[in-house]
Amino acid sequence: MNIWTKRALAVTVGVFSIILVAAAWIYGVLWSRYDDAQQQLESRTQRLDGLISVGSQIEALLEVVRKNLAPWVRPDSDNAQNEIQQRLREMIAASGSTLISSQVALEPAAEGKLATVRLTATIGGEWAGLVQFMNSLHTQVPPLWVRSANLQRDGISSGTQNQKARITLQLEAPLVSEQAQP
Repeated sequence: MNIWTKRALAVTVGVFSIILVAAAWIYGVLWSRYDDAQQQLESRTQRLDGLISVGSQIEALLEVVRKNLAPWVRPDSDNAQNEIQQRLREMIAASGSTLISSQVALEPAAEGKLATVRLTATIGGEWAGLVQFMNSLHTQVPPLWVRSANLQRDGISSGTQNQKARITLQLEAPLVSEQAQP
């Protein structure tokens, strides 16, 4: 063999060796990535298998929670505002008091919060009737949450007549969507 053939053969073997080393390194890097991804998938699969195996227990617990919460929230419907306002009027009339003014506003659900109906009502009447109304408001289920109350005496105080007063309330009624109802 002549010198040029030896040199060409040496260069060819050298280039082939470099290509072989580079291919082995790339294969090692890709195998490492594949192995890491497979380990992550296996751990996630095991967690999902665990959730699936306790799925019936989770459903049973969710049902218990729904049953416990159902009395405390109202279903969200197209008439929710009117129904709540009507219920408030019935409670006021039952106490012998008078609804002077009321305003209702729907506050849509935000992230992490339920939709709510906000009511502002001014009620007038005798002290005894207002106390009866506040007591019925306190025992109402689902509740009307009192956010603020402002009491004012009407007229002058005399020993022969019952004292009249006004109460201005800001109330809140939480609503839950019908899909979440039990």
